[in-house]
Parts: sequence; structure tokens; C-alpha cells
Amino acid sequence: MTAVREMTPPPLEAGADLAGLGAFPWPQVNLLPPEIRSRRTLGRVKLRLGLALLLVVLLAVLAFVAAMFDERNAQEELETQQLEVQRLTEEQAQYAEVPLIKGQIAQAQAARAYGMSTEVIWLELLRAIQAVTPTGVSIESLTITAPSPLLASVAPTDPLATGSIGSITFVGSSATLPDVAAWLDGLDSVPGFSNAAFSTAEISDDEGAVSYETTSTVQVDESIFSHRFDLKESDS
Repeated sequence: MTAVREMTPPPLEAGADLAGLGAFPWPQVNLLPPEIRSRRTLGRVKLRLGLALLLVVLLAVLAFVAAMFDERNAQEELETQQLEVQRLTEEQAQYAEVPLIKGQIAQAQAARAYGMSTEVIWLELLRAIQAVTPTGVSIESLTITAPSPLLASVAPTDPLATGSIGSITFVGSSATLPDVAAWLDGLDSVPGFSNAAFSTAEISDDEGAVSYETTSTVQVDESIFSHRFDLKESDS
């Protein structure tokens, strides 16, 4: 005989869906009154609104605290800047006389530049004249006609002497008559000199000693000025 095992189905859990097992689902009926359902729904809405309001209040408090910190930082920075301005003002007061002194220095430099605008290093020019003077000739006298800051340039007597601002006239003495042409050419070769001219020659006899005196004139231009004290860009 074949034994027949009886299969017992597992118990169904509460709320299990019987439709999947080929059975109709249990009908569900909400027997609560509509007022209770509305009250519960309203309670949930109030809870959500309360949480939202709490969140808004929290954000407002955080924003207020942040604004307070920003205001305090701004006030501290303002106080720091005010102290710095006060320090700079006090430091500036220590140097209040500096602009006045700089102005006085600038005036002194301008006055010096004006007063020395026609300065000539005459020692260098005299050495240049001596270098081109013929051997045996000594310079007995020298007359310089040149402008000054208060006097204008002297117009040359020779109309061909253009660019001249003055002249140098000198008297030379020698035992023999010098080569005047070579002498004049030598004078014209000196920088700043031009239109050298021979004017007179005299013979003198001093107890049998014969000497020749010659008078020459040479024109000078602005290049003889030294410009040592002219104002530079760094002085302005």
C-alpha cells in the first residue's frame, strides 16, 4: 500500500494578499467619522507648518547673529582705520616744514641757475688763447665784453659776426712782429671763438729796446657758458 502524506498549507499572515492565491481580497471599510479623519489631516498639516515656521525662525536667528558679527567686525575695522589715520596725521605734522624747506631750496636753485646762467670758465679760455699765441708774444692786457643775467648780449660791430654774444680784446707784446694771420687762424680754431680780427700794431722804443704791440679782437658765442648750475629734471 502506498502511504498518502497529507500536506497542510502554511498559515496565512495577517493582512496577506489572498488575491494572488486565487481568493478575493478582504473588503476594507473605514468606520471613522469624517470629523476625526479631517482632524488627523489637520494635525499633520499643523505639524508641517510648525516645523516650517521653526526652520524659518532658526534661519532668521542665524542671519541676525551673522549680521551682528559682521557689524562688530566692521566697527573694529573702522576703529583700526581711524587709529591709522590719526597716526599718519600725527606723523605728517612732524614733517609739516618739509614742503616749505623744499620750496626754499627750489627758489635758491632757481636763483643760482639764473645768476650763473652766463658763467664762463675764463681760466680755460685764457689757456686756450695762450696755447695759440705765437712764441715770443706775451699778453699785456685783456678786455672781455660779455652779457650777464642783468645785461643783454652786446651786438657785434662786425655785421658778419652772427651768433656772437660778446668779444675778447687783448693786447700782445713781442720783440718781433708776429705772424698775425697764423695767430688769427689759431684763435678761430678755439671752440666758442670766431671772426678773430687784427686791429692795430704799434712799435715802441724803450731806450733802444724795440717792441711791437698788437691789438686783436675775437667774437665769442654761447658755447663758452659753462651751464654748471642749470636746473635739471631731478631738481624740478
